Amino acid sequence: MGFEAFFNEHPLFHHAELVEYLKNQGNYNQNTLKATLQYHIAKQHLGRIRRGYYLVTSRYAPGIQIENDHLLIAGYMAPDAILSYHTAMEFHALAYSVSATVYFNSAEKIGQLICEYGQYQQISHPTGLQPDKLFLETKLHDRLGMDIHVTSIERTLVDCLQRPELAGGWEEIWRSFESINYLDIPRLIDYALQLENATTVAKLGFFLEQHQRQFSVPEDALEQLASHRPKSRHYMDKNYQGPIKNMKRWNLIVPVNIIDKLWEEPNNDSI
Repeated sequence: MGFEAFFNEHPLFHHAELVEYLKNQGNYNQNTLKATLQYHIAKQHLGRIRRGYYLVTSRYAPGIQIENDHLLIAGYMAPDAILSYHTAMEFHALAYSVSATVYFNSAEKIGQLICEYGQYQQISHPTGLQPDKLFLETKLHDRLGMDIHVTSIERTLVDCLQRPELAGGWEEIWRSFESINYLDIPRLIDYALQLENATTVAKLGFFLEQHQRQFSVPEDALEQLASHRPKSRHYMDKNYQGPIKNMKRWNLIVPVNIIDKLWEEPNNDSI
């Protein structure tokens, strides 16, 4: 049992995993390991994702195409990697458009990573989420026999409302989540309150109020969110320069184009 067996069992791996495997097999030699990795990289059997992280290419194993699966690669970018924001929207087949960047949460300081296997952006875990709750509202999904963490639809909505710039903007969020018929309201509220961010709670409350009939949102759920709204008026989008309106129930100043969904108006050129 040597390198080839490990590559067959671990199409994505970290250097430390290979070292541990070889030690357990009684087959570890640092010089041999270095030379073997260099050989397989030169033969394009292995590809470097980032320092210490590798994938097995289809040149070595024709039956797999991991180098083309950006979501799987992101899911193995760090031990605590969680696919999130617009990438989670795409994973759940909600996204209205496609993003060239793959987003994932991790505590590791990776930042933006552009390599031959795609463009990735590491985002810190949501502020306010306690260390023992980092995987709250995430699910393990099998992908080519490997498990990756992805935020649930409910967490994805809340995270995107908190960081709309990572979700393609307000129109993308509204169009994407209006395409579904069901949201678990108690789970949505529970996760939003875990973040301890009054503005995010107000954004969620405003969104659910706009879609109260679609998602069968009970009035007491809106009241629960309203009780955690900001004590003073907060802007939903500080960078927006157009007409705004104060939604008093939420102490939230909201762009009129979101309230009225102006993107749904027909283009004059098409009339």
